[in-house]
Parts: sequence; C-alpha cells; structure tokens
Amino acid sequence: MVRALARLLWIVRRLVDGVALLLLTYMGCAIMAQIIGRYVFNYSIAWSEETATFAQVWLTLLGAGIAMRLNQHVGVDLLIRQAPLAVQRLCNTLSFLLGVWFLGVVVVGSLSMLAIGFIVKSPALQIPMAVPYMALPVGFGYFLLEFAVTSLPRILQPEAPQQQAEEAVA
Repeated sequence: MVRALARLLWIVRRLVDGVALLLLTYMGCAIMAQIIGRYVFNYSIAWSEETATFAQVWLTLLGAGIAMRLNQHVGVDLLIRQAPLAVQRLCNTLSFLLGVWFLGVVVVGSLSMLAIGFIVKSPALQIPMAVPYMALPVGFGYFLLEFAVTSLPRILQPEAPQQQAEEAVA
C-alpha cells in the first residue's frame, strides 16, 4: 500500500513538474509574440496576453506546491528545533492542523468560484472563466498534498536537538 502511494505521489509530482515547465515555456512564447506583434507589426494580439495571464496564475499556484516539496518556503523554526521533542511535536502538530485548515478552506471556497466561472466568459477568448479558476482548487489541493507529505514526518519523528546540532556542524 505504501509503495503504491509513493508511486502515485511520484507520478503526480512528475506531472506537475511537466505542466509547470510547459506553462512557463508557453508564457514566455506568448509574451514574446505579443511584443513582436505590438512593436514589429503594430498589431496587438489580445488572446496572447490573456492566455499568458492564465498560465501565470496556474504556474504560481502549482509552483507553491513545488516550493513546498523542495522546502523553499520561508519558515522560522529556530526556537522549535531547540525545544524538547514533546514541544516540537506539539508545535508541529498545531502548525500542521492550522495549515490543513487554511488550505482546506481555500480549496472548498474556490469551488464556489468555479460555479460562477462556468457562467462568466473571458474577454478575449470567450472561454468559461472556470478554466483559470480551476487553478485554485487544483493548485491549493496540490499544495495541501505536499504540505502533508512534508509536515507529517516532522510530527511523527521530530529530530532530537543533539542530532540537529551534529547535522549543522557536518
């Protein structure tokens, strides 16, 4: 069971990495097309700006989960790491519960935006705004997954202060 979940997590991570790379590439190409169209041909390509904005929104929200996986979010845990293991576990558990609550509220709250997004259309492409709005539940859902995978080991097996000091010296 654990092996299957690890394999599924690996697949999800590769998929998100690939989508993020495609979105970044597309965003660069769309902006370059807009610049060339505007300054070389004196013609503005309305859809390129709109789709680049949608790609940026998706990339930002998926990138938050990628940053969580790589432990690149800012966090100050100097005091917690020096505390006894029981205090570390308590602080990490409270932090985890608060984070899961917040991310859950955002995911559930974004679902009501999707209902509106199926009615409203984008200005240039005339596609339902549910397409860019879908970035919220997908992006924050992925962030929640990576947050849980990153946080649970700190709760279940916090490091002893002595072990952390040895790692910092090494």
